[in-house]
Amino acid sequence: MTSAILAFVGVLLGSLVTSVLTIYKERLTARHEIKVRDQQYERDRQAARDAFQRENTLALQAAVSDVVKAVYEELDRALAEYHEAGSWPARQWETPTAKGWSEAVLQLQLSAARVLDEEMRALAQEIQHAAGDTIWAPTLATARQHCARIEPLHERFNGTANRIFASLF
Repeated sequence: MTSAILAFVGVLLGSLVTSVLTIYKERLTARHEIKVRDQQYERDRQAARDAFQRENTLALQAAVSDVVKAVYEELDRALAEYHEAGSWPARQWETPTAKGWSEAVLQLQLSAARVLDEEMRALAQEIQHAAGDTIWAPTLATARQHCARIEPLHERFNGTANRIFASLF
């Protein structure tokens, strides 16, 4: 009888230990699966964020280039008029909008709002202001002065874009 009781206690202890270890193993497995799922979610979220930033950085680069192109085209038009008339054609409110200017500025502002990098947004805004100052310059000398700011800003802007792209891949 004693051996039967000991055997019964042994079976109970064995069952209890097996149950506890099974529950422990299941909990560890569940925690591990949750951790793996959370890590995958974070990787997917980061990949989506990076893709969004790449797309919007490219869009902002294109918009900045369009603004610079519109300024140079307007300067070419104004210089041609200057050479014909002999005086700088200072813009007035009634002066027709520079070709492509409005669309480029609107696209720059839209794209800048979606780029998270503060430096890149600030440089895009500086380029927009320098471009606007160039187009609205009252004299040829002032236009030259403002225009001289555009290329170094554009180079800094593209350098910042390069840094951003490197961090997104």
